[in-house]
Amino acid sequence: MNKKNLKILVVGVGSIGKKHIDNFKNFTKKIDIVDISKSRIRDCKRKFDFINGSFLSFKEAFKKNNYDAVLICTPPHKHLDIANLAAKNKTHLFIEKPLGMNVKGWDKIIKQNKKNNLISYVAYCHRHINYIQLAKKLLHQKKIGKIISGNIRWGSYLPDWHPWEKYYNFYMAKKHQGGGALMDESHGIDLLRYLVGEVKSVFAIVDTISGLKITSDDNALLTLRMENNSLFQINFDLHSRFPRVSLEILGTEGNMFIDRIKNEISFFNIKSKKWKTLKFNQKDLLRMYKDQANYFLNCIIKKRKADVDIIDGLKTQKIIDLAFMSSKKGKIFSVK
Repeated sequence: MNKKNLKILVVGVGSIGKKHIDNFKNFTKKIDIVDISKSRIRDCKRKFDFINGSFLSFKEAFKKNNYDAVLICTPPHKHLDIANLAAKNKTHLFIEKPLGMNVKGWDKIIKQNKKNNLISYVAYCHRHINYIQLAKKLLHQKKIGKIISGNIRWGSYLPDWHPWEKYYNFYMAKKHQGGGALMDESHGIDLLRYLVGEVKSVFAIVDTISGLKITSDDNALLTLRMENNSLFQINFDLHSRFPRVSLEILGTEGNMFIDRIKNEISFFNIKSKKWKTLKFNQKDLLRMYKDQANYFLNCIIKKRKADVDIIDGLKTQKIIDLAFMSSKKGKIFSVK
């Protein structure tokens, strides 16, 4: 089997669902769609004239067809139900981040997937940015020496996300649907795990303080002790009027600064006392979506385990869960 013969079901065709269709179409055009909104389905079929089947219910889609893979692009509160049905139908899983609302219920799907040799992938797409991969390689080569500490800043203004709709109607504004700064911007947690290693303990304050008309959190401040004993602080927010996505890592031989807005990696060397900057561009950033689609389909074709499968995605999800718990209890929690 090759990629163009794989039949895919995309559940949820909002902005991220459409983005994935736009990238997966480079490899297969056998794509059906599901959405509870007839207008979103119409809009999607106008944009992608190759789409064949369309359904208002993912259960209906599975009753009528067999699929090689399902892309779960709904708000997080729907992820687990769709994944359960997909696993029962022996379908490979591509799940938008975060994995779900919490860590509960996923062990059953892991067992089902293992039994049927199914691939799962959680879409922490920043691992597919070329300069992030370069940063990982340079850290492994001890470019800045032993890692001591660092900071992650991840913020933007929620009302600017979807200018075509009122922000408070968007799932990101709704706690019960899995919206909020901590859940959605958890790319930062996954990146930290990817670049530095696993998290040992979590302390956090998660709150809604900006005045935006939302029930989800708009601020999340995390302090993480890593397994290598380094300390990292993460600041997620939904009210920054100027977008900020950056990661600073401090080592014994210098500093590394990754700026995803400027698409740059900068290094400070303590011997020369000078900065060196490697510049990339927006194409390097946006190519992550196409590369991610290709990676997932290759995992299916080659029967190869994905790096961020459900088991790995649960590690990030557990940190999210512990951050919420830490904020509620005012305590540090160990990641066990």
